[in-house]
Amino acid sequence: MKSSSINSNNLFNGKTAIITGGTRGIGRAVSLKLARQGAKVLALYGRDSKSASELDQIAKNEELKIVCIKGDLCNEEKFSLVIDTIKSQTSSVDFIVHCAASGVHRDALDLTLKHLRWTFEINVFAIHNLLQNLIEMMPKGSRVIGVTSSGGTRVIPYYAAVGSSKGALESLFRHYAYELAPKGISVNLVCPGLVLTDAVDAFPDREARVDKAKAATPTGELVVPEDVAETVAFLCEPRSHQIIGQTLVIDGGKTLLS
Repeated sequence: MKSSSINSNNLFNGKTAIITGGTRGIGRAVSLKLARQGAKVLALYGRDSKSASELDQIAKNEELKIVCIKGDLCNEEKFSLVIDTIKSQTSSVDFIVHCAASGVHRDALDLTLKHLRWTFEINVFAIHNLLQNLIEMMPKGSRVIGVTSSGGTRVIPYYAAVGSSKGALESLFRHYAYELAPKGISVNLVCPGLVLTDAVDAFPDREARVDKAKAATPTGELVVPEDVAETVAFLCEPRSHQIIGQTLVIDGGKTLLS
């Protein structure tokens, strides 16, 4: 399929986007959405080479500008290699979307410091390190977008590690938003409801959790990765430039009742 039939909207032509966790789940949907609107996408991933290969094939079939870059953002040596690769691919960065996330699903008091460090390294420290290293490459009009969850502000069983990291991420992004707004760089977060990705499969009570979420959602439908990608793309558009330091909730109305 030729790009002329896919890329009817070339809004992001000439733009470069970096998507952490960009080859799976929400990150994959964001990578494809922005690429289909003309952006060059650098999709970062840690271990899953199969998902990266699948995304590479889609990009080839649709003639999209997607480059998958493997590297552990929590490993100092590999992080440096990722930065070097990014700089070899582009001279400027217009969008950074932090979709990478991990964590241990246990009760709070069953978490070790190792569990918490691992979760915070990926969910919080990685984006901070990435932004510090790339901020000088981001021109006026750039965007930084993070993916959080309702667990950042409320209790979800077995979610203490991830939830606390998301709470920290939200606070950090508010400070980014305040400090970068004068430079013309907009910083925001998106907060999806329960999204059926591989991450959900890790919950010990997956089926009960999914059924409960559907029953509590006014639309009767769970959020899909493409819903999140649409919102991220909107936040990257010039018309969103006055949305600063906000968290956009995408949950089919679930939080209206909780």
